[in-house]
Amino acid sequence: FADLSFLAHQCAQTDKYRPETCCIIGNYYSLKQQHEKAVLYFSRALKLNRNYLSAWTLMGHEYVEMKNVAAAIDSYRHAVNINPRDYRAWYGLGQTYEIIAQPYYSLYYYRY
Repeated sequence: FADLSFLAHQCAQTDKYRPETCCIIGNYYSLKQQHEKAVLYFSRALKLNRNYLSAWTLMGHEYVEMKNVAAAIDSYRHAVNINPRDYRAWYGLGQTYEIIAQPYYSLYYYRY
């Protein structure tokens, strides 16, 4: 945690209004199991850049951790719309549908 914490502080001091900075801080809170705060920072990153693929994907991961399946699917779909070749979002969709016992949808997204 110490290295990520140091990086987050450095980035925030350099430019706290960068989407990358918000994602670093969001990752820090994610590692600390503070998923609501992580979502808050990923949302801030998306206010700064609506097409920031990593923020959408990471926010989907956080929503899965929070058991908010609908929001996770929405986040992953935004990521897929931005870059249809990003496997992380497709895999996230597969995992999410697996959680809600939709195996055919899950297989579809895993194969995509």
